[in-house]
Amino acid sequence: MLLGIALLIAAGTSWVVLGAVIGHAARRNIPVPSVQALSAAIMLPVSIGVLLIHPDPECAPHVRLLTMLSIFGSGFLNYFVLNLMGKAMKTGPNGIVWAMVQSALIFPFLAGVIFFGVALTAFRLTGLGAILAALACFGLARDNNSTGSDWRRAALCSFLLAGINQNLSNLPSYFPEAAAVGSVSRSLSGQLGTLAAFLLMQGRGLFTPEYRALLRGGAVWRYAGLLAGVNLVSGYFLMYRGFNLVAEAGAGAVSYPVLVSSCMVGFALYSSVVLKEKLRLLPGLGLACALAGLVCISWS
Repeated sequence: MLLGIALLIAAGTSWVVLGAVIGHAARRNIPVPSVQALSAAIMLPVSIGVLLIHPDPECAPHVRLLTMLSIFGSGFLNYFVLNLMGKAMKTGPNGIVWAMVQSALIFPFLAGVIFFGVALTAFRLTGLGAILAALACFGLARDNNSTGSDWRRAALCSFLLAGINQNLSNLPSYFPEAAAVGSVSRSLSGQLGTLAAFLLMQGRGLFTPEYRALLRGGAVWRYAGLLAGVNLVSGYFLMYRGFNLVAEAGAGAVSYPVLVSSCMVGFALYSSVVLKEKLRLLPGLGLACALAGLVCISWS
């Protein structure tokens, strides 16, 4: 259990880089969908190569298919989650946008409690309340640098899709037989889902002069490379392994709250220190609540 929690905290912390890449690319008018697609394209041959050298253990074909489809769906939806989040970050306060989107952790938590019999202990209930209080503090905070209200609509849509995305990503970990489908296979399936979403939405524009000019520039490749690096480390070594270990301990519902809480704390610090988004009273209180919630919700 403790190792799983530690891996999820490490994965959540690494996601700060993901949020920073998306926000920075959006502010520089570099298309976030292209960054995602190129990142997945970079990761794809790496995943295939690793699986050729170290294939997964044998498991029932239907188990592998259902597991891969669930993660494929997660990757497919994650394309839209990050795209909408990038639009919100372009004009809105990055720290608040990130917190709003990550509040979707409530969906996999409740799914675990309702459908998979995860115990809702007093500590976990207190932790969930603290995390929700933290998200409320971030959401109610105002930022004088934001312009208009479009960012709120984009963040809300991203939040709703993220709830489904997180459930699909976490779902296979509740079934012990799905453990044979390893982290690399799951990462590969997520990458394919992201590429499928990109081709569906942007495929017609791939052969335009504008897109060729974008590919000739170095900026989009730098962002894609950073995104790929974070996703490789998180997917191969941290997130899915953490999901499995926590679910094996009978606490699968706390996986995303732990993951997102650590990420939220890290991104709040990044927004304050790097982006110079002032940490006023409400965001500061939210940071304290998130830390308290992280401890309580992880208590076995």
